[in-house]
Amino acid sequence: MAMEYFSGVAGVSLTFNVMMAVAFMAVFLLLVGFYFNIRKWSQGSEGWGLDPADGRKGNFMVFFKTYWKQLRSHSIHHEQNILETLVFDVLLLRRTARADPLRWFMHMLIFIGWMGLFSLSGLMFAVEMIYLVGFHYIDPEWFREFLQFPNQILGYVLLFGVIIAIARRLFIKKVKENTNSYDSILIVTLFIVVVTGFVAHAGRYIAFGITDFTGVDFIHYDYLFWTLGGMTPFLTYVKEIALTHSILALFIGFAFIPYSKYIHAVAAPLSMIVNKGGEH
Repeated sequence: MAMEYFSGVAGVSLTFNVMMAVAFMAVFLLLVGFYFNIRKWSQGSEGWGLDPADGRKGNFMVFFKTYWKQLRSHSIHHEQNILETLVFDVLLLRRTARADPLRWFMHMLIFIGWMGLFSLSGLMFAVEMIYLVGFHYIDPEWFREFLQFPNQILGYVLLFGVIIAIARRLFIKKVKENTNSYDSILIVTLFIVVVTGFVAHAGRYIAFGITDFTGVDFIHYDYLFWTLGGMTPFLTYVKEIALTHSILALFIGFAFIPYSKYIHAVAAPLSMIVNKGGEH
């Protein structure tokens, strides 16, 4: 029997194969977006302070060749160990912390929450694939329950980061003035992705009477909070809510990255590494 997900329509769950087909569509769109970005980046200059060559055509090989050349250059700004750049500038966002501590805190929450949830989803997918090919050493349902508590914690980390992002644009004058409708739509959509995830997760546990793996009492109250005390609509349409969350998470929180301002999550680290951290 095909493995079923909790996402679905009219009370009918989608199968693992259907969800994987949808996921691969999102991955395809992601890769296409990165392809066009890398092709665009590779049409730039071949060295620090140089103008792009006329008629220069971009592709993966040109990009990586140029990037490697600039990475090995000793004339860019200053020398800094690449490990220091990766740890302090890329992972810990040292320059952002110095410029704006609140903005740094917001970015760290969003980064930790998003990457943590993405990693746990990858683990869950790996366990499901291993189980489907015939290695039944780990029961997917047991492992899914095992991940519920860390998923919930990381979800709140991401949610608080998004709330700070919204609050900055509402109450900090300088940020508010620089916010356009495009920024607002991205942030609100991300907020909806996170909230629908909490609602779907809580509705699933209440509607289907699933016992939580952790046995922590406050988890039960957390589920009641996201379903407004277990209101019927949240339980009746839990599969539809879960499907909405899955589609938004795949196509807005993942596939849309190279087509939006979220591309800075990739472009900024690449720039800091090749510039050896930049100015301090």
